[in-house]
Amino acid sequence: MDYLRFRNRITGWIVLAVAVALLGSCGGDSPKALVASAKDYVEKGDYNAALIQLRNALQKQADNAEARYLLGTVLVDRGDSAGAVKELRKALELGYPREQTLPVLARALVEDGDAKELVDEFGGVSLEDRDAQAAFKTTVGNALLALGRRGEAETAFMVALAAKPDYADALLGIAVLHAGSGDMGAAKQVVDRVLAQPNPPRRAALLKAQFLIAEDHRQEARAYLEQVVGAMPDYAEARYVLTSLLLAAGDLDQASAQIAAIRQASKQDRRAYYFEALIALRRGDLPAAREAVQQVLKGGVEHVPSLLLAGEIEFRAKQYNQAQDYLRRALKQSPDLPMARRLLATTYLRSGSPARAIDLIERSLKADDKDPQLMALAGEAYIALGDLHKADYYLAKTTAIDPKNVAVRTRLGQVKFAEGDTEAAIRDLEAAAALDQTTASPDLVLIVSLLRQKKYDDALAAVGRLEKKQPNSALVYNLKGLVYSTKRDLPTARANFEKAIQLQPNFLPAISNLSQLDRLDGKPDVGRKRFEAVLETEPKNEQALLGLANFIQSGGGDPKEIEALLKRAVEANPQSVAARVALANFYVRRGDTRQALLVAQDAASAIPNDPRTVDLLGQAQLAAGNSTQALETFNKLATMRPDTVEPLLRLARALAAAKDYDKAIEELREVLKINPSLYEANREIAAIYAMSDRPELAVKEAKAVQRRQADDPRGYLLEGDLWAAQKKWPEAEAAFKAALRRAPGDATLAVRLHAATTSAGKATEADATADKWLREHPKDIVMRTYLADRALRRRDFKSAAAHYQAVLAQQPNNPVFLNNLAWAMNELGDPQAMSYAEKALALAPESPAVLDTVGTLLVKRDDVSQGLEKLQKAAQLAPNQSDIRLHLAKALIKAGNKDAARKELEALSQASSQPAASAAADGKGSAVEPKGAQPGTAAKPTLVCGPDCAAETAALLKTL
Repeated sequence: MDYLRFRNRITGWIVLAVAVALLGSCGGDSPKALVASAKDYVEKGDYNAALIQLRNALQKQADNAEARYLLGTVLVDRGDSAGAVKELRKALELGYPREQTLPVLARALVEDGDAKELVDEFGGVSLEDRDAQAAFKTTVGNALLALGRRGEAETAFMVALAAKPDYADALLGIAVLHAGSGDMGAAKQVVDRVLAQPNPPRRAALLKAQFLIAEDHRQEARAYLEQVVGAMPDYAEARYVLTSLLLAAGDLDQASAQIAAIRQASKQDRRAYYFEALIALRRGDLPAAREAVQQVLKGGVEHVPSLLLAGEIEFRAKQYNQAQDYLRRALKQSPDLPMARRLLATTYLRSGSPARAIDLIERSLKADDKDPQLMALAGEAYIALGDLHKADYYLAKTTAIDPKNVAVRTRLGQVKFAEGDTEAAIRDLEAAAALDQTTASPDLVLIVSLLRQKKYDDALAAVGRLEKKQPNSALVYNLKGLVYSTKRDLPTARANFEKAIQLQPNFLPAISNLSQLDRLDGKPDVGRKRFEAVLETEPKNEQALLGLANFIQSGGGDPKEIEALLKRAVEANPQSVAARVALANFYVRRGDTRQALLVAQDAASAIPNDPRTVDLLGQAQLAAGNSTQALETFNKLATMRPDTVEPLLRLARALAAAKDYDKAIEELREVLKINPSLYEANREIAAIYAMSDRPELAVKEAKAVQRRQADDPRGYLLEGDLWAAQKKWPEAEAAFKAALRRAPGDATLAVRLHAATTSAGKATEADATADKWLREHPKDIVMRTYLADRALRRRDFKSAAAHYQAVLAQQPNNPVFLNNLAWAMNELGDPQAMSYAEKALALAPESPAVLDTVGTLLVKRDDVSQGLEKLQKAAQLAPNQSDIRLHLAKALIKAGNKDAARKELEALSQASSQPAASAAADGKGSAVEPKGAQPGTAAKPTLVCGPDCAAETAALLKTL
């Protein structure tokens, strides 16, 4: 063996021997020796070494109370409050002295966010050792202060000072109490007293700086903090406060320097990452900001400021889904955080989900009715949804709360609109929009006001000015499309909706508007695919699910599919009130009030103490006939929302349903005290008077509206409806004429006037007036549809067909008009009837009315098998429509299935002889659905067979 090899082997033996000796030495240390060693390390400030020794001691002796206590104290100092609580509780269990353990445990509990746990469990405990008592009671006082229990906090601080006069930390608690009550002079005196003590706690200097900031002496605070960190370079808390001041002043370089100094002292302090992210965001460096904030949030940490910051970073990066995730997490931890609510609502808007924004905003506004930014967001969201009335309401409240600069001119414009001075109003609103070139609020108020005044060209001009401010806003182009749609310029409307989607592919309001145009163009499948495309990437987007359900429903789609989509929307977002309301309304429309009530009860349970779910429950109870329960619920709603009219209106309706008419009117008078110009309250009062057989008082109420608002057509409309209900047609005619003079372009008033004039025995005059109206308003569909439906009911099929052809020239793919035209042409013996019916079926394949028409026409053509299939499906979708059941019975007779026919006819025979709500009562079959009804959604809870239906049913039964 040569020398080198021998030397290497000897060296290896020596190393091995030393290692074995060290291992033997370590293994031989007793727990007592390891604890003593840990204490030495703590005195030297070497906490890592102390931790190793303490854990070695506990590995040897798990029930060593002193080791548990020391480990807890080390963990507190290292910032591991959760671990400290665990160890200190074990130390107590093992019998370690409470005098030593409780002060440290109290501190750990507070730092771990368990102030309530500390107060509940140990708040009444007193310690014999004066130093321990002072420290412990001071921590309890700080916990009570955090819980907002100021009186109890002061008592705890005084107990601490009784144990140890001039105890600095307790005095600082008293200073915070003084500051909280607005006595900054007393607060500063106490802090100065502490600072004059030998070796005062560092927190005293920090409090002095914070008090200076509270008094807005920022420069003085900055100078003082610079002195503090100069004297105590490792005082991170002071550096963080100084950094916040520097950021507020825009001094990003100095702020970065402070964070760098903190990094030198502690490379693991996550707060430094937060400020690094904040500085990077201020500099516009989104990647650096994102990377820094992720260091705070890694491991599932739910640090609310960092979650909010992460949400803002992703919002600025237009990563809206990710932003929403962070902001929802922030709100879960701090539900009343205004900035998070506003930013999340804005994110919903920018991502094309205004209904989600409204859901959040309305929940937030119940807690803070005076947040103008939230109000403005609500206005913008309702504009996106096309609800101009609510948009106007929220935008008006915004300017009332914040009446400065631009808002003053905006509000002036609104007031002048209300006063009828339209020209002056527009001048003021245009001035407001010109003053503010950065935000959209004044422009939106102007546009909404112009649209409500039906000044569509002026509204377009205002949208054009907003477009220059925000050329890449999907909201602007959707709004522009809505204006063109109102003007019946559908190609230009489509182009603007498509531009909105080009800018923001998942902007649901534009998708919804385009889908309706697709249906009008005879392409319902294209409209459906728009929603499905969103759901492919976001399968839990409840607004897309609701939009698709509404689209299918408006086309007379399969109720089972609609129900499934609505249930998916509720499951996707159980906190979405809109989804639950939509599902409940679906059941109400189908006559299933029991199921609607179950949905409402589930909503009230899942989202308790929310006015909207309470409202939903009350309405469901009322629909189900439970007026007593509804009264109780609406009383609760009124308590939750005092000084607002909606709960009182609901309460009045419930009282009327319970036949407590005078009490209902009393509630409505209270509504008018809150809002004297609320027409809806007067209308409800008049309706209750009429319902309770007091028609003269009902008319008197209408007259009161007319006196108060002489130029408002609604007072005269109300009077006309009241006279019509009494069949006093000359009076009704006079009232409708007065209404039409005040709104000369309102087609619904023209329709009412025609009906009243005809009923007054002046049919020729009425028809002449209608002809004149159509010449002056050639594109008016309302009057045309009314005349068509009326002709169909009168079995004037030739006139009905002519009117339906006229409206189809404007809406060639409207399935209701196509269906009704098919029925009229069939009665005229026109062979084209089937082509119209088939086109209607292609557009609305699940509409019971259309299926009934197609089935009846097929049976008439002797295609009984195909006809029966369609009629059976129609009867399955609308089992309570007597006309469909009658047509099905006739088809079964023709098919030779007399038993099945008899079953259908017997069901009709047993049905009530009340006047049928269906079309059959008017002798027109299933051709016409009421104006505004959606195909397949108007089923009644019980089968009703009117006089004509009953007579035909009896005749058919005799043949069997």
